[in-house]
Amino acid sequence: MTDDDRAMALLSDATIDLTAHRQRLRGEGRAQISPAMDAHQAARLLQAVEQAPFRLSVNSGAKSLDLSLDELASLQPEQEAKFTELIHAGAASGFQYCFDTYRLSDEVEGGQLTSGPLLDLYRGLNSQPFLDRCRYLADDDSIEFCDAQVTRYRPGHFLTMHNDDVAGKGRVMAYVLNLTVAWRADWGGLLLFHGADGQVGGGFAPAFNRLNLFKIPCDHAVSLVAPFAQQPRYAVTGWARRRA
Repeated sequence: MTDDDRAMALLSDATIDLTAHRQRLRGEGRAQISPAMDAHQAARLLQAVEQAPFRLSVNSGAKSLDLSLDELASLQPEQEAKFTELIHAGAASGFQYCFDTYRLSDEVEGGQLTSGPLLDLYRGLNSQPFLDRCRYLADDDSIEFCDAQVTRYRPGHFLTMHNDDVAGKGRVMAYVLNLTVAWRADWGGLLLFHGADGQVGGGFAPAFNRLNLFKIPCDHAVSLVAPFAQQPRYAVTGWARRRA
């Protein structure tokens, strides 16, 4: 079996109207497509995502940190309170994030991940059929590859407003492959799009096996996951990119 045979097929359902979604991306800058993949493959992928060795991803200003969950669990209450206080201070005054991550691109490209559904997904994201669909949807033939990370948002996790436009990264279009079953919008974790006037111009709630797409740059955020949320918010996220 070749790598192409093992790659998960994305946006391959013949009933998906890619032309309509392309027009939506042209007009609104964003689109939501369902189903993203075969239902069996999506269920298989979710099982792998739930077992991923996550770390807590936070930033301190421009510096990104991936922290051991085991080490964080060993903090004394006053240490944990101070850590949370620093995160909230960053969120109050600027760009801040706090969520669990498994950096899929790094694991695959570094040779640490050699088999399983997450590798098959990564192959699918970088297969010619999916990249061709991304080029068509974004109306941009410069797209050459997709990167990926697995994310898990638990109560208290969030991502404040930003636009993903980072010099030298070659980001053309962002994607969020939702893998959360039976999520309620009032649990938070919403992908929100911000207008120039500071108002929320729209948003997507997590929904299993749906793919959110939006062109870069785009002001957006992930709203705080509520303390009463009954499950984590799972997704695979990244960007369709050109070589910098």
